[in-house]
Amino acid sequence: GGADAVVALDTTDVAALAARFAEACDGPADLVLDPLFGPAAAAAARALRQGGRWVNLGSSADETCPIDSSTLRSRSLRLLGYTNNELTPEQRAASIVFVAQQAARGRLAVACERVPLEEAGAAWRRQAAGTASGRIVLTPGTAS
Repeated sequence: GGADAVVALDTTDVAALAARFAEACDGPADLVLDPLFGPAAAAAARALRQGGRWVNLGSSADETCPIDSSTLRSRSLRLLGYTNNELTPEQRAASIVFVAQQAARGRLAVACERVPLEEAGAAWRRQAAGTASGRIVLTPGTAS
């Protein structure tokens, strides 16, 4: 498992990001699952095939997205929004159980960097710069 390709999101230049996505994909993409929104989403939309689907899951990068109308229309793209708020309590519970079972079986792995709480500032700067080793997990106590 793991990623087939990684695209650096260290710029807000949509054209530059779109070129990176195109290079990373083996041809046009069928689907973009987008938790970011913003310039990265606008760029990813340009990598979609004719009739491709773009599912927005969140806006962790930006609340707005500089998508141009011609990108949507010229490829007849389908833009969909998703929210967990549409799930019933039973569906949410089943999802949590499923994920927990997968984690218990060792089928899920999250790259993370454990950092003492006293080093939080430096860790967050690395995360903002894109140089952290996965998710930052702050731990109580001092560095050993």
